[in-house]
Amino acid sequence: MLHLDAGWLDALKLESCAGKQERVVLTSDISTYLRFCQLNSFLFSGASVDEKETALIEFIGDYDSSRQGMIALPMTPAFASRRLKTVMDSLQHDRVGMQSLVELARMAGMSRYQLIRAFRTSIGMTPHAYQLNLCINQARDWLRQGAELADIAYRLGFADQSHFQRVFKAHAGVTPGLYRS
Repeated sequence: MLHLDAGWLDALKLESCAGKQERVVLTSDISTYLRFCQLNSFLFSGASVDEKETALIEFIGDYDSSRQGMIALPMTPAFASRRLKTVMDSLQHDRVGMQSLVELARMAGMSRYQLIRAFRTSIGMTPHAYQLNLCINQARDWLRQGAELADIAYRLGFADQSHFQRVFKAHAGVTPGLYRS
């Protein structure tokens, strides 16, 4: 069973479907249950809060509620692509730090769920993963220029140097120190 903050869920529904209210739904669908189990494991993992929120929003948005009403309106690829261009331009030009999912969705004129789905369809990853990739690419440039690890971590908005090192190693396969040498 998944217990969500009622205010957060109401805000997500209002964002996704312009106020359409839905009733509580019980399901015995095995594929939904298996995805729920994966989500549950992920929510209790060491992943970041942003990654967990993205996974939860995606799970809720993917739920087939055709008998109960739509959670998010479908979007044509061309429409999504035009909306994503604004976000992509902003992320490419402002390559320092992470922007929240709410900010990016607002910029695109989409719900958070629609933005996650459009990103995954167009780019192959979530907005959070894409931003982390941009940060790591920026860090590589700064490492080649000889910047200090603590300075890079601070400039990219990581909580601390060890957080930056863990993320860098997960993306690059080596620690920032080894990458620099």
